[in-house]
Amino acid sequence: MAALIVLLLYAVQSEVRFGKRARTMRAGLADRWSTAAVSISAAIPVLGFALAMKASSPTVGTLLPRWFRNAALPGLPMIAWLGVLLGTFGLALRLWAVLTLRERYTRTLLIQREHSIERGGPYRWVRHPGYLGSLLVLNGIALASGNWATLLASFVVTLAAYSYRIAVEDEMLLAALGKSYAKYRREIGALLPSLRSPSL
Repeated sequence: MAALIVLLLYAVQSEVRFGKRARTMRAGLADRWSTAAVSISAAIPVLGFALAMKASSPTVGTLLPRWFRNAALPGLPMIAWLGVLLGTFGLALRLWAVLTLRERYTRTLLIQREHSIERGGPYRWVRHPGYLGSLLVLNGIALASGNWATLLASFVVTLAAYSYRIAVEDEMLLAALGKSYAKYRREIGALLPSLRSPSL
């Protein structure tokens, strides 16, 4: 139930955008289908979670392959609560990123007028805290499912999709912002936090 609440809050939070431009689903040329990739990847942990919850059901469970029904993670229920904790942390991190960028936190990859590098909030330690937050939520949900097949599929698919998104976004920002973004990129990791802030 706690994991389901995290999932519902993630769905609600995904709609939090400041301004019409930030809410648009119209992708620019720089997006290169990366928005579609991350959106589709989110379906894997959600579907896996739903199926794992129904695996013991006498009606739905019998329709699932035996290997999926028997793919229980060791250490339950503590491991499931760890997933809920990771998901909650991911929600908080993602919300912090949204509130820091506000109207610049767009659904698709767009360059804003007078676009600048954000060095405050979570962007002081991670270049893409919103994506890190999403990865923590989605894989936290997969972990909370208690099913190793769901967790493995979620980890592989979401990491691949977000790695592609980061590569595409970094390319766009390098083209738009040049040396200043190249310097920021050298100093701050994409997903792994840095304990130092970029030099101003």
